[in-house]
Amino acid sequence: MKGKNNIITIGGIAWIISGILFLVQNLFLLPLQGPPALEADLLVWLEKGRFNISMADEVLLFAALFLIPAIFSLYQLLVHTDKVKAIMVCGLLASSIPIFIFLDIILGRLVYPVYNLELSADIYKLVLSIYYGGMHLVAIVFSIATVLLSFAIRKSEHGKAIAYFGFAVAVADLISAFPWITGSVIAFASQLLFSAWFVLIGVRIIASVKTNVVHNN
Repeated sequence: MKGKNNIITIGGIAWIISGILFLVQNLFLLPLQGPPALEADLLVWLEKGRFNISMADEVLLFAALFLIPAIFSLYQLLVHTDKVKAIMVCGLLASSIPIFIFLDIILGRLVYPVYNLELSADIYKLVLSIYYGGMHLVAIVFSIATVLLSFAIRKSEHGKAIAYFGFAVAVADLISAFPWITGSVIAFASQLLFSAWFVLIGVRIIASVKTNVVHNN
């Protein structure tokens, strides 16, 4: 039991770290605004944002990898109260991990050379459209998962307030799915709520483990 609690606690910490890393990734991309449509402007945009994009690329990988222990810990807590929602929520969240890793590769192609192959402006446009399209998909997946998770925890102790916050985060996730419509500032504000939600989940997981330890003793 102690070993299992330690693993769940590590998962709670992973939620916090992942949330912070996703926020940092968006902080690096925030100054870039949206990519320009004109080819000449796009190439200048990429050159000026090379450092920010490279840093965002590195951070995104670790943010995604920390989701692995994070999702495991969440499943361990939900499976005993609502197995169906536990499978659905954790399944949706787990499906985002390979997408994030693929998008990390895509983002890296904007700044890191491969065999000194030069990319044309049209290829850069394709790469960027795939990246933002992938992020759009992930935001919708997280929105659905957040709604289900909020329903799962609303009947627990102090769960109603957390659930209401979760519903707000789900709406924010949908907003962040359309940065080309809402603008980068609003999308970043939505990302801020998204990261805060991750941190809150991590804190609640760690707190629940400590509560169980006290009750067992």
